[in-house]
Amino acid sequence: MNAYQLPVYKKALEIFKISSAVSSYFSDNRHVIEMELSSVPAHNYAGRLVTESLQLAPGIAGVMTARTKELELKRIEKIRKAAKRIKSNCRNIEITGIKETEFLDLLRREILHFEHLISDWIHQNQKN
Repeated sequence: MNAYQLPVYKKALEIFKISSAVSSYFSDNRHVIEMELSSVPAHNYAGRLVTESLQLAPGIAGVMTARTKELELKRIEKIRKAAKRIKSNCRNIEITGIKETEFLDLLRREILHFEHLISDWIHQNQKN
């Protein structure tokens, strides 16, 4: 199966879109580079949301093209760490005092769903 057809890949793309929208909202529509250079902590964390979410879909495609089981497992672990950092950045944005947490809650739910899809996908691959 092609990576682009996988539910986990499609979810990764959704997470990137949501992360980009959330980041834009919390950083007053700044570019990612501006977010990273900003002196406002919420902007920094928002920029990191985009950066981390950008790793998910290519990571899935990378797993599909891994030549060895060891490389496949390393790439899966990298994806899982990026998802964990997204959740951490959501928490950090909240700590900065942001009041509108509905967007962050949505992103967290999508990450949780993504993590379940990753687990299911791994178990299916182990059976094959």
